[in-house]
Amino acid sequence: MYSLDFYIFIWCLLLVALFPFIILCVAFVVYEKIRDSLENQKNREAKFKNIDYLISVLKGAPTAEVTQEILDAFTRYFIPFGDISKESKEYQGRMDFISAFALCSSVDIDNVVRHREELVKSNPNFKKEIETTIGSALKTRESEKKKK
Repeated sequence: MYSLDFYIFIWCLLLVALFPFIILCVAFVVYEKIRDSLENQKNREAKFKNIDYLISVLKGAPTAEVTQEILDAFTRYFIPFGDISKESKEYQGRMDFISAFALCSSVDIDNVVRHREELVKSNPNFKKEIETTIGSALKTRESEKKKK
């Protein structure tokens, strides 16, 4: 009916008219991906601020990379004990983490000793408790290794 030029002109006109809609759709998809990524990062940070989560990860069989992430989170959020009392839940959680860290099979004993020194240096008023906790955990670790 019409010439080929007419149909090409209509298709080009429709393409130009829909171009802003296509750009907006792509921008919306990219925005959603970025927002989801930021939300996942925020949730991950919230998990790392929970000492019980850190302990549960160490009690599993974490890889060396995951163990290092957990240890970095503990160092960032929990290593200075401050003025907490020995009867508080915070103190017990930190001691449980230290014990779980020393018991973790993916951490070598030299690394545990190095971090013990760092913990004692950061918390000199809890030196005896930290050393006792790590010592008993390492003894338990060695006895479990001998049983296998």
